Amino acid sequence: MIMSNFKYIFLIGFMITCSSFKAQNEIINLLSSGFEDANKFANAYTQPGSEALVYSLANGWYNTAKAKGLGSFEISIIAGVSQIGSNSTSFNLDQNEYNFLEFETGPEIQQVGTVFGQNSPDIVMNITEGNQTIGSITLPQGLASENIEYLPNLILQGSVGLPFSTELKLRFLPEIETEDVSTQFYGAGLQHEFTDWIPGSKLLPIAISGFVGYNRFEGSYKFSEQSDLITSSNESITSEINSWHYALLVSTKLPVINFYGSIGAVSGSADTRLRGEYTIESGVAEVQGLTVVDPIRFDTSVSGLRATLGTKLSLAFFKLNVDYSFQEFNTLNVGINFGI
Repeated sequence: MIMSNFKYIFLIGFMITCSSFKAQNEIINLLSSGFEDANKFANAYTQPGSEALVYSLANGWYNTAKAKGLGSFEISIIAGVSQIGSNSTSFNLDQNEYNFLEFETGPEIQQVGTVFGQNSPDIVMNITEGNQTIGSITLPQGLASENIEYLPNLILQGSVGLPFSTELKLRFLPEIETEDVSTQFYGAGLQHEFTDWIPGSKLLPIAISGFVGYNRFEGSYKFSEQSDLITSSNESITSEINSWHYALLVSTKLPVINFYGSIGAVSGSADTRLRGEYTIESGVAEVQGLTVVDPIRFDTSVSGLRATLGTKLSLAFFKLNVDYSFQEFNTLNVGINFGI
């Protein structure tokens, strides 16, 4: 039951990034304007969601720079919320960069909502070829229309001390299989304490270590959408996300309350695809009547700096920690840790 709850909550981040996409057929209808236009809009609309997941997976790896002794272990429950900044809720859409799309009203360049934003009022674009209007599309709303301003995450992690002042960290959740959703998540990290290289380091009031960690997330969501412009079958969204985190850590070595911090970097990628068979019933000449398979792919690469400040409280049989990470999507993490 506990593991099921973990898996359910971990799904939230993936479902949030694709919920607005799958809930409406506007992006699918964009296939009527040609594959180039559809992919251009889909990439701009979903990019902040993919970036947020890469940063979110890099959270919560450590709560001290002190590496565990040989054979010592710790089980951690790490909960976090990432803030969605205003710069991630909209993007400039210039209709001159599209082949067959024009705003129904207003200027040629307008701010439109991403997967994290909203359009208030609705923004309508016409699919045009020459002087003929083939159809119109209301651009999709994002999570701001649902009053969602944060991206949640929950991770179960195990750590064990290895020889030579090194600590192995593992993250894993078994594959989830339901009628509509399939996900799998795993990760591994290594932390090595440099202060143990220094003679008499046990007398030092601080510990210094280096860390590298990798996460892999795979998700699939099946859905069904039909419209007057497009007919489809076997529809799904799949996503593969890789996240790397590199850091230099420092922490105090006090009996009860300690403080820790890190500076480092996050890098990664997200490959998300609209899969299925899509027949374009009405559209511009180059695509009308075509049946295409897996027509939309949006790739995102992430590279950014990160700094973390936190504190940890050691009690009788468990430890509590809280930290805040300054990065593209600032994150607050809280951890509960059990072990020896």
